[in-house]
Amino acid sequence: MRNSDPSPLMDRRTLIAIVMIGVFMMAWQHFMNQKYPPAVSATATPAETQPVRPGTEEKVDAPVAASASGSGEMKSAESVQIRPEELLTYEDEKIRFTLSSKGMGFKEYVAKSYKNAEGNPVRLGFSPMAGLFELRLKGSGRVLDFNIIEQAPGVYRGTTQVGSTTITRTFTYSAEDSSLRSQVQVHGWSDELKDGLSITIPEVIHSPASSSWLFPSYDHQDFFVEFGGTKETVNFNHAKENISREFSTASLVSVGNQYFTLGLLDKSSLAPGVHLSTNLAERSALAEVTYKPSRADDIRFEQVFYAGPKSIDVLKKIDPAMAEIIDFGYLSFIAKPLLYIMKWFHSLVGNWGFAIILLTILVRFVVLPFNLMSARSMKAMQKIQPLMKDLREKYKDDPMTLNREMMTLMKEHKANPVGGCLPVLLQIPIFFALFRVIGSTVELYQSPFAWWIQDLSAHDAFFVLPVILGFTMFLQQKMTPTTMDPAQAKIMAFLPLVFTVFMLYLPSGLTLYMVVSALFGIIQQWYILREAPAPVPAIAKKK
Repeated sequence: MRNSDPSPLMDRRTLIAIVMIGVFMMAWQHFMNQKYPPAVSATATPAETQPVRPGTEEKVDAPVAASASGSGEMKSAESVQIRPEELLTYEDEKIRFTLSSKGMGFKEYVAKSYKNAEGNPVRLGFSPMAGLFELRLKGSGRVLDFNIIEQAPGVYRGTTQVGSTTITRTFTYSAEDSSLRSQVQVHGWSDELKDGLSITIPEVIHSPASSSWLFPSYDHQDFFVEFGGTKETVNFNHAKENISREFSTASLVSVGNQYFTLGLLDKSSLAPGVHLSTNLAERSALAEVTYKPSRADDIRFEQVFYAGPKSIDVLKKIDPAMAEIIDFGYLSFIAKPLLYIMKWFHSLVGNWGFAIILLTILVRFVVLPFNLMSARSMKAMQKIQPLMKDLREKYKDDPMTLNREMMTLMKEHKANPVGGCLPVLLQIPIFFALFRVIGSTVELYQSPFAWWIQDLSAHDAFFVLPVILGFTMFLQQKMTPTTMDPAQAKIMAFLPLVFTVFMLYLPSGLTLYMVVSALFGIIQQWYILREAPAPVPAIAKKK
């Protein structure tokens, strides 16, 4: 007759199973709330421009635009208009930009190789509040009015006067890596410079897709600041209140989303400060990088700018320090190797979907020894269930002796009731690291796999992969020996359904990883079941 009182050992196993599921659910929710996802925010449609031959510039005199009015540091103070606005347009096969004489900032910067959700080229750093990499006076907010001299294709120099101070700014564009080298020369002193010179990095805030605790949105836009060896990421498109953050020094600043970035790398002896701010009413975000020159006769500060996709290869080519913009957080030590391995696989097969499949198989082989150890332990647990039942009956009134005898029995037969936890614990950080990689790797942005999967960074529009995942997990569960009581079995039976629901709106690349991993698990379990079972005594050990 079955003992209706659960043993202390079974209570512990039940508690472990419940706690592990609870921890996983909480970890999942916490991780998803960090907002690192796979669908790029919608970008504004580029303004129409006159067609320009690739690799050439066009100089235009345009009417002076009225400056935006309003209050707060997000607003530019009205500046004295000295001359008509000059516009210089450059275009090659990757980039099109329009440089303005107002602040020597960019009115338009377009990544031609990438399309937004509407099918238009991705426009970067667009905001009516400020020009991209624009130079202005910090105190008054006045945008400096430059006289631009075109030196050569991709090289621009402009000068302006602020009182008795002459300010010269030079841009050099590299078509090889799409970077901009900037140099600002300050000669002389004016009291208008006492609050410093600011370089602006603006962005329009795009509302994230609607989300809930179960289906959190993974669209994110962030400020990123590196200062004194410390990194900080500040999300702004999920913020409910306006942001205002000050950093006294910074070496690297960027504004962007998970796939594209606007970056500034300081190369000066004069360390700049940074002010991050948002205006939710006007859907604008702004990073102001401010240099405060002294009264010395001649001061120079330099930067490297980048506006484009978050490609780790491109950023490292510009400057190794620039690659820190791609921040995988506390899982970087796992995510970066996974990224490089996946890129290597892609170089072999030429398809990101197959690269993910190969990466999955590699990861499963790495954890295979632990999985085999766990599977054999669980198989042994199933075989000694009759003996454990005898022990429960024999020592039902002596819990301490029962636990001691059960532990001895499991040790003799190399069975571990919690042996299945280790592979799960090993794969959870890999799962989340791969999520960060797939959700932040621009190479996967709108990259097709096969058949109906035409964008590995977006969810499966037909939900085929999540359904396949649920079925494979269910099949794997049925093949796995169980030592659980009915209550535990009911809890675990819901896992395939839970994972299916979780994966409905996650990147199809991540779901592909899960499906291949589950299929590998089925093959692994089939191999374990073919092994000859270990002999088990007919009766329990007695003392």
